[in-house]
Amino acid sequence: MKILITLLLITVSFWSYSQCTVTIETQSDSLDCGDCFDLTAVGVAQDTLLGEDFNSGALGPGWFTSQTLMYTNPCGPTPDGTPAGWFGDQQAHPRELETNDYDLSCGGDICFEMKYATQGGSGSCEGPDLTGEGVDLQYSIDGGVTWVSIHYEAVLNNGTDPIQTQWTQYCHTIPAAAMTTSTRFRWIQTGTSGAGNDHWGLDNIAVLGTICGTYYYDWNVDGTTDPADTNDCIIQNVQTYDVVFTDGISDSCFASIDMYGVIDPNLPNDTSFCGLIDTAIVSNPIGGSGDYDYVWNNGDTDSIYEGPTIGNYYVDIVDVNYPGCTASDSILFQNYPFADVDFDASPLCQGSLTNFTDMSTLPPGFNIDNWSWNFDNQGNTSTDQNPSYEFTGVGTYNVKLTVETEFGCVTDTTIELFIEPSPYANFTYPPVCQGEEIQFTNTSIGNFVNSKWFFETGTDTVYSTDASYTFPSSGTFDVTLTIEDANGDCTNTNTIPVTVLPAPDVSFVADPISGEPVLDVSFFNDPSNLVSNYWDFADGNNTTELNDTIFHSFTDAGVYTVTHTGVDANGCTNTYSTDIFVDFPEVQFEIPNIVTPNNDGVNDGFYINYKAAYETITEFEINILNRWGTSLRTYNEPDFVWDGKSKSGTQVADGTYFYKITFKTLKGKTYNEHGFVQVVNN
Repeated sequence: MKILITLLLITVSFWSYSQCTVTIETQSDSLDCGDCFDLTAVGVAQDTLLGEDFNSGALGPGWFTSQTLMYTNPCGPTPDGTPAGWFGDQQAHPRELETNDYDLSCGGDICFEMKYATQGGSGSCEGPDLTGEGVDLQYSIDGGVTWVSIHYEAVLNNGTDPIQTQWTQYCHTIPAAAMTTSTRFRWIQTGTSGAGNDHWGLDNIAVLGTICGTYYYDWNVDGTTDPADTNDCIIQNVQTYDVVFTDGISDSCFASIDMYGVIDPNLPNDTSFCGLIDTAIVSNPIGGSGDYDYVWNNGDTDSIYEGPTIGNYYVDIVDVNYPGCTASDSILFQNYPFADVDFDASPLCQGSLTNFTDMSTLPPGFNIDNWSWNFDNQGNTSTDQNPSYEFTGVGTYNVKLTVETEFGCVTDTTIELFIEPSPYANFTYPPVCQGEEIQFTNTSIGNFVNSKWFFETGTDTVYSTDASYTFPSSGTFDVTLTIEDANGDCTNTNTIPVTVLPAPDVSFVADPISGEPVLDVSFFNDPSNLVSNYWDFADGNNTTELNDTIFHSFTDAGVYTVTHTGVDANGCTNTYSTDIFVDFPEVQFEIPNIVTPNNDGVNDGFYINYKAAYETITEFEINILNRWGTSLRTYNEPDFVWDGKSKSGTQVADGTYFYKITFKTLKGKTYNEHGFVQVVNN
């Protein structure tokens, strides 16, 4: 690759532990191998004639000021945290700080740090905001009679400049007119708004004088005195050049520079081709003597690499006349494949979106980046890989697909497509009531073979020409019919809302729903939406009475499923049923366990205390026994009373006696009870 030589000023320097510095300047540090060049050494040696950091809290020798400086840093610390000299609200203008005279006949520099207070501050920290309130650095060569400005620091941004309102270092080269044996300096502010305004300060002041005529240059550091300029010729890729700037006694400083000899192999840029191309890679080096040795990565030793295919190719070059000058370069050479373009399209039907599928292929590792479709239909195109497009009508269309690989290889193909007429899906159905099966009749037209039905509340698809379905409730439901041709490409779908009429409300409330026979029951209903009804009481009785209250009596025990069937004005029917429970109640009773037959009117006899349904007892027997199991008395009336006597009328003795009770009821239930009773005569 060619390295252009530009007219740059290259400077390399090294600071020694002394008062001098030296730099090396050249137009460029890179040039053709074998070319010659100039190097220039620039050395400077200076003495510090004045150094003031104000750290003692007072001005040292060699100073004059019109005001007494502040050393308390009233507006914040300096960068190094030490005192600075500050003109605050106790110093009226002009505010001036002046040096003694110094020998600057060979020139030099003056450096210092300065800060303006910020406009709007308080106390000694109110800064200048007007242009005429700045500080002027001046010099005098006649003992302070006349002064000449070196630099006037005009106030910027109305006293809020971020550079001026912080400690900033300034350095100025001594003007030629100030290069005398007796030159002094001063900082002066001639315009303020009063002592309470426009404050500023200085720190770390240094006056540096250039030492005259005692230093010389030594190129290659061989102990000889050389001029500042030297001329050399480069014969290798990198050569280092050194210079010393010294007074020959106690002060020396050094600098070095690396110079680069360049050969550009001048290979072509990275190159790519689509398809096979018979070509060669040629190196035409630039720079050096023009006589080169070559080594390619395949071992070739001339300037031409024949028949590259795919890969990175590189060459190493050596200048025959300057063996230290070498170069290397490489080229990425690619022979990229074209894509095999193909696509599929379906369905091919009028009124339907045709979905295009790109089926183009490339060898592994290569990719298609761009697709361009032309549908041959009113100029419509697409850049999607797999677009969808609806053609405007039946007919033949020459669709073209063009693809571009990631490496810019473009190929295309055109396929003829025929868009055929599309079938039209439709169906009819009769009015239907809730709970009834609907018969759907397929009335579709066109070329179709398969029919698919989908019912909004269903989970299965029905495949048949016609279909039937029972919806779970009344309401409006979407029924969808899809028809397709034999290939399944041309399809059409139609969705029709189907209304299922609600069944009439034939519900009722029975009161009561249970009880003893004869049980009189009232049936409450709302017949306002019915044109006819039928009541079946499940006991052999029925009625067609159309009223909001129906009465019926159930004479026998049993469970009766009462059914109400009604028909509304739309011809829709509905049925509702409720069970009526007719039965005798359970007998409820208590049996005492002690009797005192002493005729005191309290607990004189043993009997059963019936709580409910006594009247339903149809058969009864109680047998009272002594402790040895001998029967003492037997009764067959449920309302018996044992007076504590045996069959012979003898009063039984005190003690524990046992009973066994068996009785039946109208309900058909048999009760068996046994227990003991304690007889106490006294």
